[in-house]
Amino acid sequence: MPWFLDKAVEADIDELMSWFPDAQSVDIWGGPRFRYPFDRESFHEDCRWQEFSSFCLRDVNGNFAAFGQIGKRYKRSHLARLIAHPERRGQGIGRILLQELVEAARTTQNREETALFVYQHNAPAIRCYLSLAFEFQDYPEDAPMADECYYMTKKS
Repeated sequence: MPWFLDKAVEADIDELMSWFPDAQSVDIWGGPRFRYPFDRESFHEDCRWQEFSSFCLRDVNGNFAAFGQIGKRYKRSHLARLIAHPERRGQGIGRILLQELVEAARTTQNREETALFVYQHNAPAIRCYLSLAFEFQDYPEDAPMADECYYMTKKS
């Protein structure tokens, strides 16, 4: 099925919020500072909607299949808050989302590398990132959670 990356709009927040049934799912996706339970306002703030470029992966019918954000950190394009729709997990959607986001970051930010943080216990995400040529790097000195996360990069 063909997919396309689309700029997320405020209306997408409502559906995105429905993908998180509990505090653990929010933490894996948004980190420990992401509040749960959340409301629309706190979700918007914690998602850092104004600081990151937010994108939806949609199918040809416009259905929302995945979400991710692009920002800048440590002189690299930085991917954040990556997630596939719960009903679409295990179908390769995350891989497609990452490929599209890496390309969008490369073309819009003109950076040599794209980076992300991932919890050490998130084995499915790590496998996906490795399959797309992301590599483990030294953890940035001033980044929090060095004992819980990996820092990974991919050359553009």
